[in-house]
Amino acid sequence: MTSSPGEQTGGTAATFEQARADFEVDWRRFSARRTPADYQAWRDQRDWTGRKYAMWERGERMPSQIPSSIMPYPCGVRFDSHKPDESYPHRQHI
Repeated sequence: MTSSPGEQTGGTAATFEQARADFEVDWRRFSARRTPADYQAWRDQRDWTGRKYAMWERGERMPSQIPSSIMPYPCGVRFDSHKPDESYPHRQHI
């Protein structure tokens, strides 16, 4: 969940109990400005990040890192090189 400038606070307290009480006050102030959609966006990002790191741990690549079989022709048409039938009408450009 993101914070706007001025929403981030910090500090110290003499005891844990005082720090906890101060946190509760600040948390109520912070969360009062958030919508359910803000919390869902945070959960979605948390879950995506978990899946990403799990993929990395397994040695897998992200979808954007996987080589694609989609090829462009000079005329601007894109075709799947694994499906040569789709490319026949545009082979004159090669």
